[in-house]
Amino acid sequence: MDQKNIKGRVLWASFFFFACVNAATGAILYFHQEFLNVNSWEGWVLGAGPMGVWIIFALTLQALVKEGPAKEEEEETVDKEAEAEKAPEEVPLPEEESAEELYPKEIAVVQLLGLLQREGRLLDFLQEDIEPYDDAQIGAAVRQVHRGCRAALNDALGLKPVLDAPEGSQVEIEEDFDPTKIRLIGNIHGSPPYKGVIRHSGWRFTKINLPKWTGKDRTDILAPAEVEIS
Repeated sequence: MDQKNIKGRVLWASFFFFACVNAATGAILYFHQEFLNVNSWEGWVLGAGPMGVWIIFALTLQALVKEGPAKEEEEETVDKEAEAEKAPEEVPLPEEESAEELYPKEIAVVQLLGLLQREGRLLDFLQEDIEPYDDAQIGAAVRQVHRGCRAALNDALGLKPVLDAPEGSQVEIEEDFDPTKIRLIGNIHGSPPYKGVIRHSGWRFTKINLPKWTGKDRTDILAPAEVEIS
């Protein structure tokens, strides 16, 4: 039961009680009218005392009811602040992120170059000093590198030409061409459309089929060293 209902019931009960007391004092004054003498203080006490006491009681009850909830709220606020000071601050832990999410660019480079090294020994070929070798020896090495790297790239990226036309053929470039797909070279003047000759058909990928990264830390290894145990 809330405090307003309690206050109302107490007030009505007290009013009824003091009304009975006041009726009793009225009866006393009726049968003993000598108390009504101006010089007699008993008559004034009997006549006005019960009502005065009830008014004082009602005002006191009103003040207590108003003060009660405020004190409770204040005490509850103090308790919460004390608990907050005692309890250690909980810092939410960040969700665990994989290295693939933290270093996406590095991992893509590591995966692609590692794939070309594994399938075609591309890094070995590019880092090799080929000056001492004759053209026949270089040609044989290039054929092997070409075969392995071509197969790896097609499997991982599905390479296709940007312009589906042979190099050396005529082509017309429309006004709304995408400069990220077509780079204009040579004597460029005026506004599109342009007519020109394909010097390079460009390359685009149609898929990304790199192996899933299983490492947890950043790495600078493109291809591990190989040691044969005898």
